[in-house]
Amino acid sequence: MIANIDSFYDDQFRALIQFYCNQLGWKIGDINDRRAIIRFQMQSGSTQVLFIIRFETTLEFSVPSAIYYNSTDNVPGWMSTMLLMENSKHKIGFWCLEDIEGRQVVSIMHNAQIDTMDIENFQVIIKNLLLACDKFEQEIATFFKDLE
Repeated sequence: MIANIDSFYDDQFRALIQFYCNQLGWKIGDINDRRAIIRFQMQSGSTQVLFIIRFETTLEFSVPSAIYYNSTDNVPGWMSTMLLMENSKHKIGFWCLEDIEGRQVVSIMHNAQIDTMDIENFQVIIKNLLLACDKFEQEIATFFKDLE
C-alpha cells in the first residue's frame, strides 16, 4: 500500500508510522504528529537512533552518528572527502553535518516524497541508514584504535 500525502498529515502521520513499525516488529521510542524516534540494537552491540520528521510532502529519515565536532572548522578533511565519496556510491542516504544542540554531528539522512512511501520503501530506507551509520562508527573506532 502506497501512502497518500494526506496519510502523513496531522494524527495520520502517527498512525501510519505506528502501523508500519507494528508490521515490522519495531518499537517506537517516542512519537508525535510530526516526529518519530526509534532505537535499534545493532549486531555490533551499539544502539542507533532513527528520527523520522515530516516536512509537508517529504519525510526526512535521519540517523545521527556518535561522531561530532564543536565546529565545522574541526571536521577533518579526510573524513569529509571519505563521506562525499560514499555519497556518490548509494541511492539511499547521504552523509551530512547536522547541527544538534550546537554540535556538528555526522549524520546519514534520506528524504523521501510521502506519495512514494510504502512499507517496503520504509523498511529499505531505514535498514540502509542504520547499517551505513553503524558501519561508519565501527570504521572510525577501528581507525582511532589502530592509531594507539
